[in-house]
Amino acid sequence: MVRTQFRVVPAKPEDIDTVIGILDEAAAWIIEQKIPSVWKPREFSRETFLEQISRAEVHVGLVDGKPAGTITLQWNDPVFWGEQKPDSGYVHKLAVRPAYTGQMLGLEMLKWAEATARAAGKRFLRLNCLAADRKIRDYEQAGFLSKGDVVRPKAVATLYEKML
Repeated sequence: MVRTQFRVVPAKPEDIDTVIGILDEAAAWIIEQKIPSVWKPREFSRETFLEQISRAEVHVGLVDGKPAGTITLQWNDPVFWGEQKPDSGYVHKLAVRPAYTGQMLGLEMLKWAEATARAAGKRFLRLNCLAADRKIRDYEQAGFLSKGDVVRPKAVATLYEKML
């Protein structure tokens, strides 16, 4: 599949089914690939995503105008990172539709998040992933440094940070 244009746009309330659909597809693919994950299809909260959409935190990655991925960018993350200075952006729910794998869209969305956080005056971009997921833990290749693991109720997560 050859793409000619990629852009990230804010999700609108009417995009809720698209966002959750992308996450469901990604979760099903992860399970099919036997990759460890806490994501399960049909377990993403509509209420939570609608709240995040209302705060302009959820975005959709478009390839030639078609929804191909999603990313959530927040300005705090007390659940995984605790109380921090307001100097960082936090990436969550980064997912690409399986039909678009291999096109580096995840990296493109991370670059978008970096630029957005930098433009907002942030010094760092942070994210977390399941510590047991060795397959997608290649954030070091994108310039992120591991900041250690944290134990949370659902699983152990590895924290990553990139200086902007």
